[in-house]
Amino acid sequence: MRLRDLLSSEEAQAPADLCLLRLLRLPGGERDLDRPVLGTVTIDLPDPGRFVSPGDLVLSGLAWHRQDAGAGQDAGAGRSDAFVRVLVEAGAVALGAGEAQFGHVPDDLVEACARYGLPLLAVGVEVPFTSVTEYVARGRTEERIGGLAALVDRHRRFSTQRQAGAGAEALLELLLAELDLHAHILSPTGRQIAGAQPPLPEKTASALAGRFLAAERAGERAPHRTVARGTAFSLFPVRSGTGDGDCAPGAALTDWLIAVEADSADWNDERLDLLDRLARLVSVERGGRETDRTMRRRAAERLLALVGSAAAVGEGGQALFEEEEAAARLTAGDAGAVGVAGDAGTAGDADSEGRLLWQAVSARLDSKGAHGFPVPASVRDLLEEVLLHPRCLGPDAGPRMAVTTAGDGAEAVAFVLVGADARLTPEALVRVAGGSLPRGLRAGERLAFGVSDPVGGAAELRHALAQARNARQVAAPSEQVAARGPDDLAAHVMALLPLIPAEVRREFSRRLLAPLTDYDRRYRSDLVPTLRSFLEHDGSWARCGEALHLHVNSLRYRISRIEALTGRNLSRLEDKMDFAAALRMG
Repeated sequence: MRLRDLLSSEEAQAPADLCLLRLLRLPGGERDLDRPVLGTVTIDLPDPGRFVSPGDLVLSGLAWHRQDAGAGQDAGAGRSDAFVRVLVEAGAVALGAGEAQFGHVPDDLVEACARYGLPLLAVGVEVPFTSVTEYVARGRTEERIGGLAALVDRHRRFSTQRQAGAGAEALLELLLAELDLHAHILSPTGRQIAGAQPPLPEKTASALAGRFLAAERAGERAPHRTVARGTAFSLFPVRSGTGDGDCAPGAALTDWLIAVEADSADWNDERLDLLDRLARLVSVERGGRETDRTMRRRAAERLLALVGSAAAVGEGGQALFEEEEAAARLTAGDAGAVGVAGDAGTAGDADSEGRLLWQAVSARLDSKGAHGFPVPASVRDLLEEVLLHPRCLGPDAGPRMAVTTAGDGAEAVAFVLVGADARLTPEALVRVAGGSLPRGLRAGERLAFGVSDPVGGAAELRHALAQARNARQVAAPSEQVAARGPDDLAAHVMALLPLIPAEVRREFSRRLLAPLTDYDRRYRSDLVPTLRSFLEHDGSWARCGEALHLHVNSLRYRISRIEALTGRNLSRLEDKMDFAAALRMG
């Protein structure tokens, strides 16, 4: 209900008996017509202050203005001045003066309203005050009903969108629209989970996430204010876990954040509370996504256990059968997983036998003299957040990865499905994790990743995991966030070769490669060049076959002959390293 709704103008929506309300004074100009009318009060006391509330339209029959016998004109002007002054101090929105007492509104009252800036309406003799009161009350009731209807509609739309899987996006769209704000929900690595379009540039999102982590590490009180690309941002935490606002030690590294494109310095408590409530709702929404992820975590835990049991019983038997079973459960169906890889052009060499390509990732968060880390859940969750970034595994990473903890709980292990031509690289991990996470690490804390080569099935995951762990262990200790892969591991081993006596190196190379060189000399074959190319192409059947102009089946035959003649297994990291060293020293 606005003041203009009570006027007898062409656009007025008031009933016919209110059309005799006339505007006498509008000191503030047209903007005063938009003043909200929150209620009405009828009063004729000379001192009405204690009966008037902010936003009231005061209706008065002007009985207080009657002049006593012998009183001069100045007495009426004084009463008008005092009456209007009290109304303004009480927050009245306007005064409706009845004309029944004098047949008009006294001039001194008109002047007092002009002097104090109070809009003045003339209420005609034919207009009962009760009609005005009922009209305002009816408008307020309709407004509340409309507000409730809008709330119900928002709830309905949110429920519909949530069922369609658009939970966080729906929350941000529906709630921030009410505040007329642009905002983005970001992960600690800067991945945009939901928010305004277009999304923030990658560098900007990473910088905002880094600023958030640094502020949380320093114990600053949220919201954290910053500037990026010349735009003011206010950063609100979305706590991990239950969404109750409590921050467990180490949780900040895995917390999401809401980056609002506004400076919250001038916000009132109500608006800050709304954003805090939004953050809690997003936290609950995040928790609702955990069911599927928990299932993958459990599958990864079982797979890790089976990988260990396979080492105990050898390369075959029931353990490997169960391992393949766990792999099928982990990927929710081989066909679907291969389809995802094929869409990205990554089916590669594994498709010739219908096998999936796996990579293992090992991550460890070490702490020397620091407090609060490592927290086992945070290491696992942190690795998940890094792998979910599109730069690591693409936009469809969630269904193709499973993460669990291992050992003392300070290590997280991931098994991911990839394609031969779209493998996870150490460079991608460093670019994602190294952008923002260092600002959340304390002195003495170090985050290291190791990545394996792709392997052609779950049966080879034990070797892939060993490769990832070995690669992680050679990561430079001076780097706060580091990632290494098989190439780095090979370079590390090769760097040690000059320390071995030349005679020992030659003997090692001769003994390992002699069966192959003798076979090549006797049958004029190319086993040694094939071995060299296979290692140079990281064990990729497709790329090695293309380089040698061989069908993949012919290549597999040659590799099987190499393994048979030497008694080695080229799916094993140790044997690959021995062959690489022998070829280098030969």
